[in-house]
Amino acid sequence: MSVETDSGSINAFEKNILQTVIDGIDAVIAICDADKTVVMINRAGCVQLWEMAEMKPEDLLGHHIDEVLEPLIYDGTSVVGLCAKQKIPVRRNIRYKMESKGLDKTILYTAIPIMENGQLQFIIATGRDMTNLIQMEEQLAAAEKLNRYYSVMVQKLAEFEKTDSIISSSKKMEDTLKLAMRAAKSDASVFITGESGVGKEEIAKFIHLNSARKDKPFVAVNCAAIPKELIESELFGFVEGAFTGSRRGGKKGLLEEADGGTFFLDEIGDLPFETQGKLLRVQQDGLLRRIGSTRESVIDVRYISATNLSTSRLLDGSVFRQDLLYRLSVIPIHVSPIRERREDIIPLVEHFVSFYNKKYSRAVQLSAAAYSYLCCLPWRGNVRQIKNVVERIVILS
Repeated sequence: MSVETDSGSINAFEKNILQTVIDGIDAVIAICDADKTVVMINRAGCVQLWEMAEMKPEDLLGHHIDEVLEPLIYDGTSVVGLCAKQKIPVRRNIRYKMESKGLDKTILYTAIPIMENGQLQFIIATGRDMTNLIQMEEQLAAAEKLNRYYSVMVQKLAEFEKTDSIISSSKKMEDTLKLAMRAAKSDASVFITGESGVGKEEIAKFIHLNSARKDKPFVAVNCAAIPKELIESELFGFVEGAFTGSRRGGKKGLLEEADGGTFFLDEIGDLPFETQGKLLRVQQDGLLRRIGSTRESVIDVRYISATNLSTSRLLDGSVFRQDLLYRLSVIPIHVSPIRERREDIIPLVEHFVSFYNKKYSRAVQLSAAAYSYLCCLPWRGNVRQIKNVVERIVILS
C-alpha cells in the first residue's frame, strides 16, 4: 500500500517508519502533499486537535488542510498554503483563546517545503506550544520593569535618607539636626550623647550621608556587644600567629574597613580602659598597627562616637580617658529624650504605623483617643520603645 500524490508516493513500510519517528516528537507534525492534502499527522498533533477542536485524525487525513484545520490559518491564508505558493519556509505565531475550553495558548507554526527537481513534493507543518515561553518572557519584562522601578525608588530613598530619614517636628530636634548638618560639612570628630533609644546611631548616619564621605564605608561597632578579650582584635585586626588560634593570614580590623569613610563607636563608654589608649593613638596620628605586627599603616577615618553615660560620669575619669574624650568630642551633640520633645510622638507613631502596616500587610488605624493616650506615656525607652509598642499594636490589633 502506498500514499499517492501528484508528485511522489510513500509506501506502507516507509510510512510506518516515518510515523514511528514523528510520533516520538513532542511538537505537532503534519505532512501534506503538494495539493495541501494531509497524508500524515503525529500523536502530539492528534492530542492538540482533540484538545482544541475535538477533531479526530480520520477527520483530517486525506482532506485538504484549509478545509478542516483552522489552527493553521493565518490572516485568511493557511501557513501551509502560503508555503505551497511561495515555496519557502513560513513561520507564524498564532494565539488561541477559547474561553469555553479554558484555553489560552500561543502556538508557533512552521511550514517547510520539500522540493525535488524544482517541484514541490511535500510540506511539513510543525507546531510548538510557546505559551509558557511567552509567559516567561512577559514575566521577565515585568521583572525588568519592576527592577527599573526599584532602582528609581532606591535613588529616591537615598535622597530621602540624606534629608528626611529622621522623623521629627520638634524645635529641639530641629536644632539638633541643624547642628548635625553643620558638623557633616567637616571631618571633625563628633560625640553624641543621649539616653538609650533616642536615635544616636540615626544621627551618626545622618551626618555620614550628608558628608563628603557619603560614598565611602559607614562602619558601626557597638562596644558593649563585643567581649572585652576580643575588642582589640576586632578594632585593630591582627597578623597571622599574633595569638593562639589566630586566623591564617591574619584579619583586617574594623578601623581598616572604615578607611576613607566614617567609623561609628556606639556605647563607647563600655570600651575597656586599656583599649582606649590604643584608640587615642590611632585617632591622633592616623597610624594603625595590627596586633602582632611591627608595621604601621596610614588610615583616613572620620570618628563619630556615642554614649548614654551622663556628662558627669564621663568627666570623673573612672570609666573614660579624659584625653580621648577631648579628642573625640570636637563637636558634641546631645539628643534629647522623647519626654522633652513630645511634639515628635505623633509623627513617630504615624511613621511606624505606616511602616508595620506595610510589613505585615495590615491596615491598622489609631483613633484620636489612642494618640492622646500615647502622648501621655513617659516613654522611658524613647524612640525604640515607641517603635516596639507600635509594632505590637499593629500585630495584635
